Amino acid sequence: MTRFPLTEAQSGLWYFQKMEPENPILNTGQYLEIVGPLEVDVFRAAFDRMVEETEALTLRFTEEAGGPVQYLDPAMRPTLGYADLLGEPDPEAAAIAAMRRDTDTPLDLTRDPVAAFTLFRLSDERYFWYERVHHLAIDGYGWVLITNRVAELYSAAINGTNPAPAFPPFEQAVTENAEYLSSERRAADRAYWHDYLANLPEPGSMAQGRPVSGHTFRRHSRFLRGPILDKLRAVAQAAKVTWPDVLTALVSAYCQRFTGTSEVVVGVPHMGRLGSKAARVPCTLMNVLPLRAKIDDRQPMPEFLGAVAKDLIKARRHGRYRSEQMRRDFGLIGGAR
Repeated sequence: MTRFPLTEAQSGLWYFQKMEPENPILNTGQYLEIVGPLEVDVFRAAFDRMVEETEALTLRFTEEAGGPVQYLDPAMRPTLGYADLLGEPDPEAAAIAAMRRDTDTPLDLTRDPVAAFTLFRLSDERYFWYERVHHLAIDGYGWVLITNRVAELYSAAINGTNPAPAFPPFEQAVTENAEYLSSERRAADRAYWHDYLANLPEPGSMAQGRPVSGHTFRRHSRFLRGPILDKLRAVAQAAKVTWPDVLTALVSAYCQRFTGTSEVVVGVPHMGRLGSKAARVPCTLMNVLPLRAKIDDRQPMPEFLGAVAKDLIKARRHGRYRSEQMRRDFGLIGGAR
């Protein structure tokens, strides 16, 4: 079997998991509620085809003399589990409990499959589709790709239409990462971040004590619509920036109120796929970029928003350079923030 080195995006996650083998925080999971008639056999066929296309779901990891490596192992290919919960007193509670048990179970990445999927039947026309993949294999955008692919394949089978082409091979992401590591672009990205992060202030925190890694997290999604979204768009239009950048700037200011510092450094998720040959490869590419926000209550709002937006534009241009590498460059290791 062909062995590949870990990409930069994967390396930090590997060593984090190695240092905390009992921490399941990198088990990324979600469930989707499906309401209405569902052709289970067609859904299973769509799922199986998605898995055949998504090589990252068969990844295995091992350590060799030169460090950790990964390879594709067809024996690790996940299947779709099926659990009929009609006989349970509370089918929804039973499904959620089962999902939580799985998500909270740490994985041995040298032995265990990186992914698990289950379709829970709660009633004749209500299902939960549970997906769990270790973050070493797939990031948040990868989730979108594989989930939408199953929906696309299912709809194509039901409607007799042709789906879009299959995903590109995983090796494409590995090759692009290797090319970047020795490129002039990476050197330019490094120079940008060294200049941008020079003379960092002492880190502020919204919580007291030494920073430690949690074992769980809570994620709550809320659709921005109606008056809230209208107001964001109006503020963005007045400042001639985008409304997501307005939201990022306001969150930075909110954090600064708690830290009490004149400047705050926040982490901004970066998809890392625009302009990438691996844009449609389900894998882990996402980065977290530092944003320095200097808050001055006397500054007009449009000026503050414009300054943040300009920094975000520049950060995205240099967004391939890994935040883990920035920490190493500045000696921020061993828990230092």
